[in-house]
Amino acid sequence: METKSRKATTAHKIIETGEGVLNLVWGKADARRAASLEIIARTAYTAEESACHYLETIGLDREGTIRETLELARYQDTNEQTHEDIFARDLDGLKNWGDRFLARHIAVIIYWVFAITTLIDHEMAALLGEAVEVEAVKTYRRMLKEQPEEWLAQPATPTATHYWEKPNSMWRVRGDHMPGSMRDVVEAIVKDEANHVVANSKKAKAF
Repeated sequence: METKSRKATTAHKIIETGEGVLNLVWGKADARRAASLEIIARTAYTAEESACHYLETIGLDREGTIRETLELARYQDTNEQTHEDIFARDLDGLKNWGDRFLARHIAVIIYWVFAITTLIDHEMAALLGEAVEVEAVKTYRRMLKEQPEEWLAQPATPTATHYWEKPNSMWRVRGDHMPGSMRDVVEAIVKDEANHVVANSKKAKAF
């Protein structure tokens, strides 16, 4: 469930604008787009972890909220890393040098934007993260519609199978069945991103 507030509206407009620019480069909902955007999106959680760890270290976590946020961000980061590995490593979505160069340099910028925003206004950082995940849900739903049936019917990748086998993975915790095809994998990722939307909304309300 998306947050309804003026600040949330601003956050979503910022991310929608950025998404529009990225669509000029990665327009199709394919492995190339997914791999590139997962690198960028995952960096936001890495930055949040770093910022929360700093805030906790200097003694600002008196009620334990920052620690809870740090642990949730770490869990989300691991999940997003899995998405990246599926599309970048297993499906070779970053085989083009230009895609790797652009995605990784954008990720560096995103890291500092989210790290600094988390330190200054964690609510806004969480809302930006929420908006990123809303766009991710749209991307993977498009993938289910735009990719040919033979692509969706191919076997689930090794990374996807290995992730499901982990007892604490989001897929196992949620009760998802073991993915047999890429359709199963993408459907699971849609659920992941929707879960992240809800989690980030809760983070925003916690601060």
